Amino acid sequence: MIRAASIGLGWWSDELAKSIQNRSELIRIASCYSRSAEKRAKFAAKFATETHDSFAAVLADPDIDAVILTTPHSLHAEHVCQAADAGKHVFVEKPFALTAESGRKAASSCEAAGVVLAVGHNRRFSAAGKKLQSLLSNGDFGTLLHLETNFSAPGALAYTPDKWRANRTESPAGGIAGLGIHMIDLLCWIAGPIRHVRAQATRRAVSVDIDDTTSALFEFSSGATGYLGCSFACPYTTIFNIYGTAANAFSDIDGEVLYTHVAGETPEPLELEPVDTLREELDEFAAACDGNGRFRVFPSEAVCNVAIMEAIAKSAIEGTVIEIDPESRSAWTEAH
Repeated sequence: MIRAASIGLGWWSDELAKSIQNRSELIRIASCYSRSAEKRAKFAAKFATETHDSFAAVLADPDIDAVILTTPHSLHAEHVCQAADAGKHVFVEKPFALTAESGRKAASSCEAAGVVLAVGHNRRFSAAGKKLQSLLSNGDFGTLLHLETNFSAPGALAYTPDKWRANRTESPAGGIAGLGIHMIDLLCWIAGPIRHVRAQATRRAVSVDIDDTTSALFEFSSGATGYLGCSFACPYTTIFNIYGTAANAFSDIDGEVLYTHVAGETPEPLELEPVDTLREELDEFAAACDGNGRFRVFPSEAVCNVAIMEAIAKSAIEGTVIEIDPESRSAWTEAH
């Protein structure tokens, strides 16, 4: 049983804890840390954990095997490096980092220390995501033409200036770092690395100084095209559609039904078994920590996702087409 400490205590740390505490046979949260003593006490009472009064104290504790990082995006790379230097396995929420350069440094720290690094791209574990990837791998779509996605949610409508996400550093191009990064990972996992990005972002409805509506056009290395829409200010939406010469597929990536439309036939619904993606990803992380297999999101893929996120933000500011740096693309390709 992997004994983990939850670092950075907010709503998402609770969601992860609920998925495994007293449910998983592979991992449990044994302790927690936040700068807020009140948050530490509340989390510990809710999930029956111990507490530490500093991150350094967590890293110095020989009874802690791993850390689960749900800290602000700008702290991820630094915290990953510190945990690796202390010999702790690392599960870090997406985005892995805010720059590809800092992500590569953090990944190298984990590799040098011989610890597991897992980035929380949980939609890789979704029933719809896995089925779409399988269909494409089997050639069911024929020649892949286009992918279109949208991940939106209303959270930023309630942001106030004191919230850590309510600034352009933590939320580049609006919701891309918190929402769109999920679809970036799925797009590359299913269709291969992205070569070029053209994006736009604007602030339409939120009161804080971040963009809330973003769209991006992609060209994949294969020649296929793609689209990502992302709003921080509209009802929850998770759309992932694929178009090919032989078939199309339409899905809510979090849903339990996938619609396929084979050329010349009537569209058909395909029922899927529901998956607790948070439980699945943390169990796979724990198994990897115990030496049983490896986590399915390779560090080089997580770094490439960050490079694409950076390109979207840069393109939205400059109004130009941005090429994903060859180092990130080649590292992604080598992982496969």
